[in-house]
Amino acid sequence: MKKRSIKLAVKTGVFILGFCFLFLQFQKVLHYRWNDLYSANIWLKTQPRGAYDVLYFGTSELKASVFPTAIFRYSGVTGFNCSVTNKTAATMYYQLEYALRYQDPKLVCCDFSALYDNNSPSEHETIYRKVVDTLPDRDLQWDMIKNIKKMDPEQSALSYWFPMLRYHSMWNELSEENFEKDYVYDEEYKVYETGSLLIRRGEKENFYDITPEIWEAAPSDEPVSASSAEWYDKFIALCHEKDITVAAVFIPALGTTQDKVARWETTKAYLESRGVEIIDLNTYEAAQNMGFRPSEDLADDNTHMFYTGSLRTSLALSRVLTERYGLPDHRGEEETAAQWGAYWEEFCEEYEVPEDFR
Repeated sequence: MKKRSIKLAVKTGVFILGFCFLFLQFQKVLHYRWNDLYSANIWLKTQPRGAYDVLYFGTSELKASVFPTAIFRYSGVTGFNCSVTNKTAATMYYQLEYALRYQDPKLVCCDFSALYDNNSPSEHETIYRKVVDTLPDRDLQWDMIKNIKKMDPEQSALSYWFPMLRYHSMWNELSEENFEKDYVYDEEYKVYETGSLLIRRGEKENFYDITPEIWEAAPSDEPVSASSAEWYDKFIALCHEKDITVAAVFIPALGTTQDKVARWETTKAYLESRGVEIIDLNTYEAAQNMGFRPSEDLADDNTHMFYTGSLRTSLALSRVLTERYGLPDHRGEEETAAQWGAYWEEFCEEYEVPEDFR
């Protein structure tokens, strides 16, 4: 009887160990990959404190329009673009909290693009999972998961720790990428992009001419989202607590400009009440001054920029950073100049950079 009990216990133990082994192996396969964002976070973590004067946060519009390598080229101001595609105020906050664990910027720029977003985590699940999965710090991951669950009880906290529970049905979507090692720094990560999304020039069927009418819209009485404002308030408070200036940056995204213009008075009132400065490059005058060319500079639905549009925007922004904020010019520092000069040269090798921007 005793021998049978021992045999049963051994078999049970072997079964449990085998199940756990297989579960963990499947766990490594059955989830989506966000290695580029993970590598960006690791890079940010490994750089010396004070490496960046400015950090940028926002959605894909800002990610594709602000290129810190070009800003250094034009002004000597160092920076890193921490923006993530898609938008929620909560994910921006956690990206900020992570970045400020390892960097001490003088200025934080944010596009506040989710200020009117009332969608729940269930409606934005992909972006929440992307940010949770790519935060290298476990305690921050756990804190974010707890808050996701608090915001939306329909979300499963367990499935954030074990994505296989969420993606168990993705067998028919598997590719070679799913069997590659992930959540490790990618040695081929393009550091010269400094966190930006550089979109190569392509053909476009539709584009806008720069005319004043683009910036004409009837005022909207739509209020800001209470849930998004709560997270942005935390975002702003964290910066002010560390004596970091916060600026709202608005870039020429002509496909969404009329919505922004309609909400402008409400947006401006919110920002001013929180002590946030405003850098508004989304005006007719600003677009004219930077020589913006929609047919050459705007991609897809006229909201994201080709890299040429990013160069124009970054040149205009670099002037604001030096003239208004007096940020230091590091181009006279041999080691820093060499590092950022190498970034620029690598960029120029990969892209056809017009002479005007060289």
